[in-house]
Amino acid sequence: MGLQNDLKRQWASGGMVVRLILINVAVFIALVLAYLLLLPAGGNGPMAEVLRDMYIVQWLRSTADLDVLLYRPWTVFTYMFTHTGLGHIFWNMLLLWFGGRMFQDLLGGKRLLGHYLLGGFCGLFLFVLMSNIMPGLHGGSVRAGIMGASAGVLSVFIGIAAYRPDMVVNLIFLGPVKLMYVAAVFLLLDLVGIGSGDGVAHEAHIGGALYGYIASRQLTKGRDWSMAFVNALERLFSPFKRQGPKLRVEKRFSKAAVRNDEAYNAAKRSRQATVDAILDKISRSGYDSLSKDEKDVLFKAGDGKN
Repeated sequence: MGLQNDLKRQWASGGMVVRLILINVAVFIALVLAYLLLLPAGGNGPMAEVLRDMYIVQWLRSTADLDVLLYRPWTVFTYMFTHTGLGHIFWNMLLLWFGGRMFQDLLGGKRLLGHYLLGGFCGLFLFVLMSNIMPGLHGGSVRAGIMGASAGVLSVFIGIAAYRPDMVVNLIFLGPVKLMYVAAVFLLLDLVGIGSGDGVAHEAHIGGALYGYIASRQLTKGRDWSMAFVNALERLFSPFKRQGPKLRVEKRFSKAAVRNDEAYNAAKRSRQATVDAILDKISRSGYDSLSKDEKDVLFKAGDGKN
């Protein structure tokens, strides 16, 4: 019960970054348990792996094979939450935590979710496109499979780097480095890795990164693709949400109400000035220089709680 309560508390208070990490970890643990259940049937060897792939993983990962993809359309979504290797999920979740906290504090959890999902979709699109145009990228076959959060995670990481390129982060052994340089290294590694035969879908990573970059640059111009996508999803699923009792609210205007409005607007201007000062501090000294209270202010401002 203690673990269950801790997880509920983290889900409620940790924001979208924690929720995405918890979902990915939960799917990973479920796959590990399924693997253990299949051990008696296949032993601790290739047969267990074949059985697990046959009955479980193939229904979650996606593929470049258009015929198969047509009959498993849900995999365009499930693939970005599916990992079967400990190292795979560890590094993906570490990067999501590193970049996602900054993204969430500055731009909000809903927008982060939009970047993650749309980055994942764009990553899959580029993977399918490249695999069918250049099947030699993955062993001469268009039946290559794909799974993992990398495209969505890179969309979030590159997205915040594109939105605040001069933000400074402190890296172990390197010290303070501008975020845009860290993002450029990740992108360069994936560009070099295309066609290397290392089993990594580098083109999917690039697709996610491209969405993150373009969407964040558009956001600076007032076009918010990620938020619009999440709002559309909320409208789509709103009929399935449990509706609480409707309350009738009567509005009455008075001098006191006008004074309250003036006080509210003054407080809002004060909060915005505080946020601007924190952003300036990030540009000068890096995200890690913020105190817990300053990070809380950014988190609430990003999620619209102020």
